[in-house]
This record gives sequence, C-alpha cells and structure tokens, in this order.
Amino acid sequence: MDQILGVAIGIVLVCLLLSIIASHVCEMAAAFTAKRAVALEKAICKMVGDPAVYEKFVSHPLIETISFEPAKLLGIRISSTTKPRPTYIASPLFTRVLLVSLAEMQNLPSTDVTAIVASLPANSPLKQKLGAIILGIEHDSVACVSAVEQWYDGTMDRVNGLYKRHTQSWLLALGLVLAIMCNANLFTITQKLWTSKDARDAVTATAQMYSCKDGQHCGLPSYETARSDIQKRLGDELPVGYDWDYVQRYWKAKADPDHAGAKQIAIHWGFNLGGWLLTAIAVSLGAPFWFDMLNKLINMRLVGQKPEKATAVPASGGIDSSGATIVAAPTVDVSVQAPDDPTSTG
Repeated sequence: MDQILGVAIGIVLVCLLLSIIASHVCEMAAAFTAKRAVALEKAICKMVGDPAVYEKFVSHPLIETISFEPAKLLGIRISSTTKPRPTYIASPLFTRVLLVSLAEMQNLPSTDVTAIVASLPANSPLKQKLGAIILGIEHDSVACVSAVEQWYDGTMDRVNGLYKRHTQSWLLALGLVLAIMCNANLFTITQKLWTSKDARDAVTATAQMYSCKDGQHCGLPSYETARSDIQKRLGDELPVGYDWDYVQRYWKAKADPDHAGAKQIAIHWGFNLGGWLLTAIAVSLGAPFWFDMLNKLINMRLVGQKPEKATAVPASGGIDSSGATIVAAPTVDVSVQAPDDPTSTG
C-alpha cells in the first residue's frame, strides 16, 4: 500500500508543480490582455442590448471606482482595449447601478423596476428581458430587484463556465509545452517511483511540506517556493529534464545506417509523446485540483496503523486457610507496540 501511495503522491506532486507554473502564466496573460474585463463587458452588453445603456452604466461613479486600465508589459500595451473596465461586479451593485442609469435616462424620480420597464421603448430588447423577469411579481418591488440580481448571477455563472473552458484549453496547450520543455513524462516518472524506494521517500517528504491539517486554513503554495523545493529535493530522484549526453548519443546513433528500424523509432517516440500528452491533460485540470488531491493522499498516508489494544491477563486463584477462594486482581499489560511507520499518528 505504501508503494502505491508513494507513486500516487509523486505523480500528483509533479502535476501540481506544472499546474502552478501553467496557471501563473495564464494569470499573467489574462492580466496583460484584460480577458476578464473583456468577457464581463461582452456579457453586460449582451444583457442590456443597447450600447447607450451600457455606456451610461459603466460611466456611473460606482462602476468607475472599480474600473482599471489593462496592465502593461514593459510599458507596452498588449490588450486591444484601452478604456478602464471592471473585472468583477457584484450582483447588488449591478442591479442598483442599472436601475439608476435607466431611471436617469428615462427621467424617472425613482428606481422602481415596474415603472422603469413601463417607460422603456416598446422595441427595446431590455424592456422585453426585464418584463419577462418580473412577470407575475410586478407589485413586489423587493422581489423584482431580487429577480434582476438572480438574472445577473445566472448570466455570470454561464460566463464563468465559458471563461474556465477557455482557460482550460490554454492550460492544456501550456501543459504540453511544459511537458516537452521539462521532459515531464508521466510514464517514466511512474516507472521510477515504482522501482525506487528512495525516490518515493523523497517525494513523500517533499509533499508533506504542502499538506494541510484538518480544520486549518490552507492555500496553494507559491510558484517560486514550490519550484525551489521540488527542484532542490527531487532533482536527482525524479526523471524530469533532459540528459543531454543521452540526447547526443541518440541522434548520433540515429544517423548510423545500422540504427534500429522505423518500428523501434515509432515505439520510442510514441512512448514519449503519449507521456507528454498525458502530462498536459493532467495539467489542464488546474492547480487547485492537484493541491486537494495531494492533501488527501498525504492524510491517507499519515493515518498509519492503529496500535494494538491492551489485553487482560487471566486471573489466577487459590484457597485460603478457611477454604475460601482467593481471586487475584487481574493485571493489565499497558505496554503498546509502536507502529512500524515512524510518521504514523495512530
């Protein structure tokens, strides 16, 4: 069981490191290209269905205070948009600003949803959407506001799902690049961990640094810390990276006319490409997934074996001078055998 857990912990640890790197790159790309702000802008524009309403909405002071320009890379703007845009808006803020903006545009004294919907032009897409949302609850202003907030939350759930799928495709591409650059082949890593106890012990010791105890707040490790620890502790144990002497020998041997045939070459590269692709798929699952998996495996390993229970020694009796039976008090062996695993908590 320890062998299987050691192999699993090693695989998860490598996938966690590569996922942290890929996620870090994706976050930087999203910051420089303003992907979140652009996605939010498109979603709100589609919701209101009128550019004039959207411009009125984003020009509101409450929205301007949470709007920022896209980040620059070495002073160069990469994003296609230059206007300050928010990356996140809470549903109560969205509803309040939208109703205020519509009331100002229609010169209404209040932000009553029913009155705003009635004042909108008949051909307005927003009038049809809001009318359908508040249908049947027109006389309950609180319920109308709540319905608009739910509409926004539901739309953002769909936008977040689309954004996550877009990010996952980028993580898959980055995972493949990292797997090839680092030669992180899950097939060879699994073989090494299965056959080497030293590698499993080194992996487990490193993985315990990132484990979380029950009831404690725990977050993802930083990229720099994880990379430094894993490189220092596992650089000589895991088959990650290239042996350039072997690479040179391989290509020299391939140039030899007596080199192995096409079948052997296909098997060799199929093994490598398959392992790299498997690593890329694992990285696309994201760092939070592998971090949770790592903690589950570490907690499973630290459970260990329970110590043996103390057993009572059978009482021995005798007969005194009066003929009464003497029953000796039972003695209990309180010694407990220590578990085999020194890291076990019992």
